[in-house]
Amino acid sequence: MATPRASFYFNVRRRDHALCQLIDKALRQGLAIGVAADSEADVHALDLLLWEVPPTGFLPHCKVGHALADVTPVLLDHRLDRLPQRDVLFNWRHDIAADPQRFGRVIEIVARDDEIGREAARQRVAAYKRAGFTVDFTDMATR
Repeated sequence: MATPRASFYFNVRRRDHALCQLIDKALRQGLAIGVAADSEADVHALDLLLWEVPPTGFLPHCKVGHALADVTPVLLDHRLDRLPQRDVLFNWRHDIAADPQRFGRVIEIVARDDEIGREAARQRVAAYKRAGFTVDFTDMATR
């Protein structure tokens, strides 16, 4: 099995828009995607977001447990144990995903203007390294 990878996209202007852009990119690559949130309220907000961004499109998604979950490429949930194995996990939580090795790749998005979020991301970097992940970084300020 390949070494799991955690990719941090940092200096992001708008986390929500970056999430949609990166999900869209992963969809175009044919990947199965999971999005882990902190709460049911966060899942609901993500559900609305993926209907609205991009304004002229739609990112096919549903919540885990929905009747169409088996045929939907993007699954949302706040209970990590309910998220099935996916090619990539977008971690929209404040902590590291439990048992992150179930996913080939974990993606973290870090806002440039959120110092508390940046510090939490630094702690997650260390946690992923301790868990044996290869960690890479992409500075979105240069893109």
